[in-house]
Amino acid sequence: MLGAAVALGGGVANAGWIQGTHVNTDLPGPFYITASPDGSTLFVCNQSGNSVTFVDARTQKVTGEVSVRTQPEAAAVTPDGAFLYVCNGESDSVSIVDIARKQEIKEIKVGDWPSGVKITADGRTAYVACSGCMWNTIDVIDTGRMEKVRSIYTSNYGPRMVDISPDGKTLVAILDTVGSINRSVDFIDIASGRILENRVIRESANLRDVVYTPDGKHVIVTYQTPKNWLPVCEAENGQVFTNNIAVVETKAGGKVARIPLDELNNYDGNPYGLAIDPKGRYLYIGIRGMHRVTILDMEKVLNIVRGNTQEELDYLRDDLGLVRDYLVARVPTGLGPSSVCLSPDGKFCYAANYFSNNVTVIRTAAD
Repeated sequence: MLGAAVALGGGVANAGWIQGTHVNTDLPGPFYITASPDGSTLFVCNQSGNSVTFVDARTQKVTGEVSVRTQPEAAAVTPDGAFLYVCNGESDSVSIVDIARKQEIKEIKVGDWPSGVKITADGRTAYVACSGCMWNTIDVIDTGRMEKVRSIYTSNYGPRMVDISPDGKTLVAILDTVGSINRSVDFIDIASGRILENRVIRESANLRDVVYTPDGKHVIVTYQTPKNWLPVCEAENGQVFTNNIAVVETKAGGKVARIPLDELNNYDGNPYGLAIDPKGRYLYIGIRGMHRVTILDMEKVLNIVRGNTQEELDYLRDDLGLVRDYLVARVPTGLGPSSVCLSPDGKFCYAANYFSNNVTVIRTAAD
């Protein structure tokens, strides 16, 4: 079933759905989605169903479901496509799933509430962010031995998600530290495990995802700003937020740009998962509170970052007309898209819809 076409640059974005993301679970709560290295298979972590669904990306049909541990929050595939590493938040563990056999073959205990995992390009190491509110480790798994071998201690509590730089030298972690109004990002040297720099995103809360641009010069973070004065766009549970991405230059002492997603009468409530196409042209954001994927023109975003001083960027954070300069499209999805991923060629964007228990398929304008 295809939805209405949406203009995307010079092409068309069509939204369709994979109906049902489960085999054994009635209400799975699909929370996270990722793709195999060759793009043939999608893996959907079902947070409420305690399972991972396998989907054939070509036919868009469910091909199986694997039980894991309690509340799977994220997953990563080894580069050879053989194994899936799944973060089980409530179980404080990582499940290793044999993809060919569709079977969990090992559970590895890690720190409190693992919520993000990335695997190095050589496939030898998995980095697991443990985001418990009084926890500050990224646990390191040797994938050959399938064992935890050490922990990296972050500069504050709550490392929620991680990403690896394109050159494989640096790990970035977002620190969603409970109680702090100035949450932050750690840049970590992979070879030594040493923190290179901690960068603060001022007046920030609810950091949800992080991704490197393909050239490695910036990282993008989804977050919200708690507000007690205008301009505001959203009141949620008695609290007021504006919704943003942060664009952080990766060079030492670089700029931290807080870029609004909201318009005066149209807000992107609760931005969550991120994906960026292989050429770095478009950024895809799962907007959990508004049931859509917002697509941004990254060159236009980066032109704003490059063309303004830090002081000017701080002022632009409150400009609720700015998003019109870089907004490409807002594509309706199912209910509560918490995670997005792209096919390796960038031609399809997939969104895991937590509340409607399905996956939205968006055909992009990739060449």
